[in-house]
Amino acid sequence: MKKILLALLVFLGLHTSAIGKIESRDSIKNYVEKALTIIKTRSINSGKMNWDKIELEVAQKIGKLKNIKESYPIIKEVLEKLGDSHSKFFPPETVEAYIKGYRASGIPFPIIQTAFLENRYAYIALPAFYSYNMNEWNEFANRFRAELLKLSAQKPKGWILDLRNNEGGMFAPMYAAIAPLLDQSNVIGWKDGNGRNIFFNFKDDRFFENKKAVYLFKIDNEKIKIKNPNLVVLVNEKTASSAEFAAISFVGQKNVTTIGNKTNGLTSANQEHKLNDGAFLVLTEGITIDRHLKHYGKIGEGLTGDVKIGQLSGDEKKDKQLYLEKAYQVLGGKTVR
Repeated sequence: MKKILLALLVFLGLHTSAIGKIESRDSIKNYVEKALTIIKTRSINSGKMNWDKIELEVAQKIGKLKNIKESYPIIKEVLEKLGDSHSKFFPPETVEAYIKGYRASGIPFPIIQTAFLENRYAYIALPAFYSYNMNEWNEFANRFRAELLKLSAQKPKGWILDLRNNEGGMFAPMYAAIAPLLDQSNVIGWKDGNGRNIFFNFKDDRFFENKKAVYLFKIDNEKIKIKNPNLVVLVNEKTASSAEFAAISFVGQKNVTTIGNKTNGLTSANQEHKLNDGAFLVLTEGITIDRHLKHYGKIGEGLTGDVKIGQLSGDEKKDKQLYLEKAYQVLGGKTVR
């Protein structure tokens, strides 16, 4: 939810008073206790926390509060103590902008860039996607799939999926978009605090967590499948969060090569929890796993490419060309170092 949400708030002008209305102590206490209960029972790092001390400190602080809004910094402080670098608190104003989506907020909808390169290779970029609007989820996934169909009609000799500079957002629409390129189910998931493996999948317009359907899409090209693609996945250090999930989905797939030094390293599995006033707790509840059950839990480590890209110039055009040249070599069957 990073930069785009700040932009959404500016466009919407959703600024509220720091003082707000006076609320009862019981309502404030209940609100904070519910938030702490969710953190305590769901966070993967909950067992490392001294909850007796934390709950005592929180109880002392909330006695002086006039309204629920004033409790937000206290909840954020508890989240920071988890030390997972990925758990966040989003106030109602931010969540409201997020649910409204790009169009209602006056923000340009993400562009899916494509090209047919060297008269033989299909190139498609998966951009970050921060909307929580279901109509826009459908539009995003359908746009991407429509571009896959157009590129597939040109009978490419190889595919290039560009995840560079994709800082994440909502994984479900991203997974619905890239599913036609994946060779099997159970390729990306997470291990929760109880040691249970939970895999994401997409089938029949539904996004699943194991056997539980959690989101329903409306997909135009549900049956599209790119069989056994000779595929290169491009990543860089700005490839983060959900984009890292997308990249890891291809780890271990036949004829797939990842190019890039490393990704950002925000590979923990997060879940959203809505509080009574519309605020969201986004908690790290698991460690990312791939199809071979390899863990990606170390903060900052991320995914390292099969082919390193070396020193980059910082010039976007030149660096992209460097990536593409490596991709052409891989797709052409040449040895790349």
